Amino acid sequence: MQDHRIAWPADVAAPGTPAYQHQRELLLELVVDAPAAGEPVAVLARRLGRSRTTVAQAAAALARSGLVATGPSGLRATPAALAFEALWPTRL
Repeated sequence: MQDHRIAWPADVAAPGTPAYQHQRELLLELVVDAPAAGEPVAVLARRLGRSRTTVAQAAAALARSGLVATGPSGLRATPAALAFEALWPTRL
């Protein structure tokens, strides 16, 4: 992968940290298996094997970055995150 040519986004955790891994896992879950109406934090926490607090913290950081939105039904990927996934499909 190429070196980043831009400043690191303020709300994205530093690589190699647990928070970075949590943000990656949550974003992957939301863009690959994108729930149209949103997914509750509790459901995502269970699926990811993380605590609700961990998922909520990751979601808050990703929301500040414009990648995750919250709604009455829970968390979902933003149109920008889904568009990026469409252009650069995530490989599992």
